[in-house]
Amino acid sequence: MQRKYLIVSHGKLATGLQSSLDILADKGHVFQTIDAYVTDEDYTSQITTFIESVGEEEQGIIFTDLYGGSVNQKVVAETMHAKKENIFIISNTNLAVILTILFSSEPYLTADMIQNMIEESQVVFVPTKVTEDEEDVFF
Repeated sequence: MQRKYLIVSHGKLATGLQSSLDILADKGHVFQTIDAYVTDEDYTSQITTFIESVGEEEQGIIFTDLYGGSVNQKVVAETMHAKKENIFIISNTNLAVILTILFSSEPYLTADMIQNMIEESQVVFVPTKVTEDEEDVFF
């Protein structure tokens, strides 16, 4: 099953994540990006176009920056309006979450699988003062 990806953010975070993905991931993975509020242009039509492009035999994964933020609200509203159950929205996203989902070997992702991948990719606090024993864990 083919997956299509969209990253939508306030400012240029979406294209920044795309830049990192270009370095870390195979260039064969195509991510559409929307940098919202960089111009006065309404980006709703870009979201709608992406949603409409996801066929019945495909999955769409939309990554947004802030849960409950204006970008996320617009994505949720447009996705609900389209009534497509093969599109997933992941909010509060980061590079680790995107890479985990991107490199999944599963041909078809379920909501439970995605939730597990998100949990595996959680933010990790790295203390700046470590003992010699702990140093081996990081390096």
